[in-house]
Amino acid sequence: MFEQDVVKGEYILGYILALLGLSWSLVALVASGLLSFFWLTLLPFIPGLAAFLFLSLEGHPVEVHARPLLARVTVPSVLVAVAYPLLLVGLAALVALGTGLGYLKPGETGTGFAAMLAIGGVAFLSAIPASLGQEYGYRGYLFPALVYWQGRTMATLSVGVVWGLATAPVSYLVLSVTGSDDPLALALLGFLLVVAVSFAFSFCASLSASILPVTLMNVLLLTVVPAVFPASWDPRMPAAGGLIGVTWPSPLPLLLFVALAFVPVFLWLFGEMDGEVVGDGL
Repeated sequence: MFEQDVVKGEYILGYILALLGLSWSLVALVASGLLSFFWLTLLPFIPGLAAFLFLSLEGHPVEVHARPLLARVTVPSVLVAVAYPLLLVGLAALVALGTGLGYLKPGETGTGFAAMLAIGGVAFLSAIPASLGQEYGYRGYLFPALVYWQGRTMATLSVGVVWGLATAPVSYLVLSVTGSDDPLALALLGFLLVVAVSFAFSFCASLSASILPVTLMNVLLLTVVPAVFPASWDPRMPAAGGLIGVTWPSPLPLLLFVALAFVPVFLWLFGEMDGEVVGDGL
């Protein structure tokens, strides 16, 4: 964690405005056709680059810049990083199958187990740089800075809202381009899901000064969710993928339902950590 007593509120506000301004501007340029969709791959790196810039403006030495990457990784943080994505997706799958809202999809492509492992491994490795860029900014810089000013619960909510606002426009753009019937509603659900899962990320980040565990959690979510549920907005499409199909246009409501169920648990854990009264921050 950085030396938060020297991080002034105006720096935090400036970081948030810079992060949102850069993210929204890039999406707007792509939506207007001035830039190709390839440029959207830079979005996850903006939080980390902005954090590095503001740390430099604050005059922190190099070792402070590197601290989130070089700090000791704790076993509990790694366990949480692995367990939460598996629990989130596993419980959502059980709810889907148990309620009849989901169904096991037949193996349409005939892809072998070895090929599936290879695809999963490539997806896992390719997600690491983007996840690291996100986590350096959100959990390496913004979250610990806000904890100093707001406490753990409100800091989590603030980071979740900023994270959701940064990603909602690109979600809306992609959904619109791919032909979703209601891209605005799905983008809103995606925003709420980001806010909900941010509580798990904050808890994981609170267990270790290193951002490597939360980066692992980020990568696992990016890998496991599309492996289990359709990656496409329309699960009936042959290329939608996933082991479980859903009768809704998207698995987002199921994932949001399960993620919200975990929030009270993390609120209680935050209260145990820093003495907050559960619920006061919301």
